[in-house]
Amino acid sequence: MRKIIFLDIDGVLNSVKYDRLRTESDGNIDVTRLVLLKELVDYSNADIVLSSTWRKHWDPDADKCDAIGNELNETFRKFGLAIFGKTPYIGYCDRSVEIKAWLDAHTGEYDSFVILDDMLGGWGELEPFLVKTDSYIGRGLERSHIEKAKTILSKAG
Repeated sequence: MRKIIFLDIDGVLNSVKYDRLRTESDGNIDVTRLVLLKELVDYSNADIVLSSTWRKHWDPDADKCDAIGNELNETFRKFGLAIFGKTPYIGYCDRSVEIKAWLDAHTGEYDSFVILDDMLGGWGELEPFLVKTDSYIGRGLERSHIEKAKTILSKAG
């Protein structure tokens, strides 16, 4: 059985603070946040599933990725990370609907999951699995978020 990390990008792997400080050569992802994500993946051996709107740029077939999707793959690879999959695009709805659809489509394939996101509200029954970052006050993903995510992933779902 696998563990799943549903990953948002904006507000988790980057932030308003990062956007203000970065240069064009820094890229779209704050690599200091990737260090924390890597720690969580190493701890839990979880697979990363993109739930971010960035998933439209990424495909499991690297030849189908656009420039942003390729940047995701390259940046993750530098940290020994890989994207396992992505949630389906259902249309205008709360992100929770798309995560629930992925979970339903993969019933029996995972034993726990966590959601790393900065989105307010709309989580319903998924709220206990949410680790909410604050992209405006914080720096996206922070140490306290990783500790909470470890606890959630340690519980079989």
